[in-house]
Formats: sequence, C-alpha cells, structure tokens
Amino acid sequence: MAVQDAFPRNSLQAKKQEVVRGEIWNAAIDLFFEHGFDNVHVDQIASKAGVSRRTFFRYYGSKEDVMGATVKRYGEALAQAIRDQKAELSSLEAAKAAIKQVLAPTLHLTERVVQVAERSPAARMAQFLQVPLLEREVTWAFASRSKKAAKESALEHRILASLTMTATGMCVEIWVKDQRRAMPEIVDEVFTAIVHLFRAEDEKPKALKR
Repeated sequence: MAVQDAFPRNSLQAKKQEVVRGEIWNAAIDLFFEHGFDNVHVDQIASKAGVSRRTFFRYYGSKEDVMGATVKRYGEALAQAIRDQKAELSSLEAAKAAIKQVLAPTLHLTERVVQVAERSPAARMAQFLQVPLLEREVTWAFASRSKKAAKESALEHRILASLTMTATGMCVEIWVKDQRRAMPEIVDEVFTAIVHLFRAEDEKPKALKR
C-alpha cells in the first residue's frame, strides 16, 4: 500500500465535516443561551455559523436535533473515556475517572446547555429523547472493558450505565449550584455516597434484606 493510501481519501473530508458540524452546534448553543431555545430559528443558527440553510440541514434535521446532539456528544466522549480506563480499575472506579475526565474541561459549556434546557421544555425533551441511545453507548463501553476486568452480566452493564448517567447528572447539578467547588471533588463525593450506600445495604442483617 502506498503511503498516500494509508489513510482513506475521504478522511480529510470527514474531518472537515466534523468541523462544520461543531461550528453549527456551537453557534446554536450560543443563540439558545442568549435568546432562549424557543426563540431561535434555523436561519439564525445557519447565519451565525456562516453556512447556508441547506448546509445546516445536511448536518441536522432541526434545532431539536442540535440540542439532542449535546447528549450524544457527551455520551460518545464518556463511553470512550470508560473504554480507555486501566483494566485493573473496577467498573465504578472506571466510571468515576471517566466522568472526571469528560466533565472537567467542558464545565462552562455544560453550564450553558443546562441553563438552556432549564428554560425550555422543548429543549429538555430534545435531550431526553437521546438518553436511551446514550445509555446504550455507555453500556457497550462497560461490556467491552469487562473482558479485561471482572466478569459482569449484560444486566450489570445496563445498571452500571444507568448509574453512571445518574451520577453525571448529580455532579452537574451540584456544581451549577456551587461553582466554587472543583468538579473532581464533587465526583469523588457522589461516588463515595454510592459506595457507602451499597456497603450499607450489604451490611444489613439477612432478615432485613428479605
């Protein structure tokens, strides 16, 4: 194989498309934050992103799709971070490390997205509809690393994914209310509570577990 053929010719095109997709998304989030999700139209997003209306629809079907992409982008990043964690970490430890890795660098943007969703039921619904896909992505991530770590069932992978998403939401909620706190500290606090809860359940007398 020639050197120039080592990478597909369309790889550069794919990168360009991802850049455009990101520019449209960033423009939309800025507008949603400034004017409210319900008051922004596709033409405004396209204009701010410097693309045509036709180009916008090449990447997103609607402004709801743009809002839903916030969940999709986070899910993909979180799933990859989970897969990248060291094999010797337990699944909960991997989840904790992954959340720290993904959330910490994006807090400013996360805050804007949260505020947009809080002010608009339509924006919240656009995100909510993506949650099952996000949890599926995270479930697969746990399944892929369980080959190297402890053996876990498919049901356990789903529970871990759901728990991870709940923990993420809790961490963001705590941080939004008190931004003086560092996100890693908040993540540690949330996972300490999770571990404590499970440990307390294990320590209950058998009669109380029935």
